Amino acid sequence: MNRSKYFIPILFFLLVLNSCKSNEVKEEKTLTVSNEGAYNAEMKAIDSQIVNSGKVASSLRFTKEEGSSIVVRAHLTDEGKMLKIEEEYNDGEPNNIGTTSFYYKKNKVFATREYFDDKLSEKSPKFVDRISYYDEKGNVVRTLEKRVNFEEDLELAEYSEVKKVKVSIERAKKVLDQKEEYKITFQGFLEVNALNYLIVGSSGKNAFTSGIRVDYEDAFIKTLLKNQEKYLNKKIEVVFENITDQTGFKYQSYIKGKFLN
Repeated sequence: MNRSKYFIPILFFLLVLNSCKSNEVKEEKTLTVSNEGAYNAEMKAIDSQIVNSGKVASSLRFTKEEGSSIVVRAHLTDEGKMLKIEEEYNDGEPNNIGTTSFYYKKNKVFATREYFDDKLSEKSPKFVDRISYYDEKGNVVRTLEKRVNFEEDLELAEYSEVKKVKVSIERAKKVLDQKEEYKITFQGFLEVNALNYLIVGSSGKNAFTSGIRVDYEDAFIKTLLKNQEKYLNKKIEVVFENITDQTGFKYQSYIKGKFLN
């Protein structure tokens, strides 16, 4: 059974983000990267650092009944500094499916990289690898793109310059901050193959929700089970762990929880 090398509750990410905001005025105004080669070197160094560190703050995996889903991971240094935010999404049929990475330097996004199945554009082919570079003010300075017929051909394809594309990080931040449609409230329990899942998320038709497997009942779970109707839509905090079992099945495992005011 594989577990994340480090598990960091999402509230830790919020502390890191707030710390970054409060220290921004003390940082240098310009990024160290100044050309395409330097940008790529910075991105490669960050990816290597992530492999060696493995410290990550993960959101829950949110889904909707119509098929869309999203999970966001914040990759951090051992000291808690932001390296990269990764948004894995499925926007549901007939929309795009893919992953977007936001690379950080001195608390600012200096590059984004998108891998996605482009179902909305009239362009063909549809499998896309796209990189955008940003200046210190957050303006896109250049966008490069690969498009191929088969996803496995992306690695060998060459980039071409295209119209500048600025990628928004706002959805990823909302997921990590558990705001608006990604807020965490109690939505009940669901039994699947004799396993009990705690359902959390927002309320309403076609809302984003997330299922967390409950392998043991602590006082918090027992309280919810005793009177589910009483606590429905109440705001809660849940600590969980991402696990991959021996068959490759991935799930979110409950660790602890509490009510929030």
